[in-house]
Amino acid sequence: MKKLELILIAGVIVSMSGLAQASGSKSGSKKVIDDDMSRRGPGSTSGSGDTVEANCAVDPSGNAWQGATATVEVKQKGTGSEVEIEVEGAAPNTLFTVWLRVKGTGGLNPLGSPLTGGGATPLAPGTALDDLNAISPWVVPAGASSSANSFLTDSKGEGEFEIDLDFPVVGGAYPFQATATSRPGHEGHPNVPTAIADPRVAGQSGPFLLRVVSHCVDGASHGLSPYVREAWFQYP
Repeated sequence: MKKLELILIAGVIVSMSGLAQASGSKSGSKKVIDDDMSRRGPGSTSGSGDTVEANCAVDPSGNAWQGATATVEVKQKGTGSEVEIEVEGAAPNTLFTVWLRVKGTGGLNPLGSPLTGGGATPLAPGTALDDLNAISPWVVPAGASSSANSFLTDSKGEGEFEIDLDFPVVGGAYPFQATATSRPGHEGHPNVPTAIADPRVAGQSGPFLLRVVSHCVDGASHGLSPYVREAWFQYP
């Protein structure tokens, strides 16, 4: 009887193990990026011309938060991605936003985002575009305390950003077709899927694939526009 019980128990364990493996393979996302992000050098300006040193809280060590670090992990399966970014030692109690580069050089997307003409777009699902547009600088009211591509650091300067996306970050295209909106003056550009500019790919070049910026001046996200911001981290 004991032998039979042991056989039955072993069978249950094997069965449960098989189910767990099947479940794992069903979720089956492949990790395509798992790396450190680079910290921008002292005095580095953002696209708005602002710097961490000029706009953000004083670093007690006096080195303008150069000890801050960030890591990025990207998993992909099919037409979707999962992105996780962790930040440590950055300015405390501060709003940050995450951006994806779409404007490349060498003939790749010379117009950039069809919605704004900018070189980057929020790292957010295409389904979030309408909400992001509603808090952009060209729409009243401008700015919000949070957005799909934002996160806050805590009192220690630590923060985490996690998001599920409806497109592949690596080797994919941003789904601008998910909205009919456009910035005034850009109505002539069709909202079509736009290839992501990845400087790691041969024949492409650009300043980054992903970038993390802060908003120390007003503590607000500005939707489809990064607006006034300070550059902190980027990948690669």
